[in-house]
Amino acid sequence: MTIFLAVVLSGVAYLAIATKKYESTAELVITFGNWSTPEVERAPATELTPSDRREIVLANAAILHSHDLAQATISSFGIERVYPDIAENPPSRGTPMDAAVTRFLDSLQAVAGAQDNIITLSLQHPDRDLAPQLVRKLIDLYVARQTQIYHNPHEGFLASEVKQAETRLTNAQNALEQFKDRWGITNYDQEEEDLLTQRGDLDTSLHVARANLAQAQQKQKQLEQLLQTVPQKVPETANGEKYRALDEARTRLAELQTKQSQMLTTYRPGGPATAALRAGIAAAQKEVAAREAELEGRSANAPNTVYQTVETDYLRAAADAKSSAEPVQVLEGQMATLDKRLAELRSNRSTFNGLTREYQMAEDAYKTLSVQHTDALVKGNLNNERISPATVLSEPTHPYRPVRPRTLITLAVCLMGGFILATIAVLMREARDDRFTTAEQVVYLLDLPVLASFERQPHRPPLQLLAYGDGE
Repeated sequence: MTIFLAVVLSGVAYLAIATKKYESTAELVITFGNWSTPEVERAPATELTPSDRREIVLANAAILHSHDLAQATISSFGIERVYPDIAENPPSRGTPMDAAVTRFLDSLQAVAGAQDNIITLSLQHPDRDLAPQLVRKLIDLYVARQTQIYHNPHEGFLASEVKQAETRLTNAQNALEQFKDRWGITNYDQEEEDLLTQRGDLDTSLHVARANLAQAQQKQKQLEQLLQTVPQKVPETANGEKYRALDEARTRLAELQTKQSQMLTTYRPGGPATAALRAGIAAAQKEVAAREAELEGRSANAPNTVYQTVETDYLRAAADAKSSAEPVQVLEGQMATLDKRLAELRSNRSTFNGLTREYQMAEDAYKTLSVQHTDALVKGNLNNERISPATVLSEPTHPYRPVRPRTLITLAVCLMGGFILATIAVLMREARDDRFTTAEQVVYLLDLPVLASFERQPHRPPLQLLAYGDGE
């Protein structure tokens, strides 16, 4: 009973003298992805895994429970107000601030949810009006500290790099434009493709023009040869009856020559058909010469219509050859111009590719650095505005009753502990007591008869005490 009462009274004394503590609780939610801070880069965002989310939430909980935040929170209110007992009685070891921070962290809990991204922040303090103020101040300092932690320190460096990349891009662009202006290039690949297409069309037209010119020149040459063989004058009709053999020979010769001029347009000059025709013409010419030798004395001649017809065809052929030569010259000049332009483009291809590659590399570098610099500026503005992915879900509560000490639990524990300790004390005392307290113990343990005992008689019939062994 002494032990039981001592334990119970100790619990009651603790409840009477213990400092009452009040608890203020707040909740923070950590957002991810598009719900946190705006992204500047247009690349697809990487989806966070549950383990990544859990690590981020635990990291934010660790920031809330950091030593620096606790010290800053206490400093903002002063040790004299937060923990006046420490200010009045400083510790013998360490500074009062160290003791205050240790007590503050012991009474602070930042618990992260196991399946969500919510952090529950709770603080116990003797002053129930000061407790929510401390929690609110801790949250404000946490947001400021988070923006410092995630602040991008490369903003100035990126600004200088963007300026250098812009200068490089400008130089590359100017060099490329000067090269294009010098050689008259707008779209290198398109121009080369157009030139090749034009050259193909010109080549086809040139072949056709050359074929027409060769045909006209060949016809002109044949007609020229024919004119040399056809006589300009022939005997008159009246005298022709007398010299029928000469007329027939000349007519046959003219027919053969005309036929030869016609065949040369379709047959090769060295072919068998043209060779046979030339042999016939040669025989006809010999016959005409023989007949003319016989008839040198004829005086009446008339213009030869065949000669006039051949001469007319010759003049036309000469005009056609002259007109066909002009397109060939024009087309050859255009072809030479195109070949020269293509040669220029091909000779400057490597230089153009190098300037284009330099321009593209400078442009890509400028775009990348500009995006990173813009991202750094946005994050800097977010830090300046104290925008954080951590949002207060529940403001610090104002406690209305103390949470420490817990009266019912303390009394229940004291009662249970006192009962257990008293029971243990009784059992230990009984185990250490070797004296006989009843006659029955003597009989059963020593196996001896009991003649008399001075114990208090119970209100029950007396038992017949018997001894075993020699005492029977």
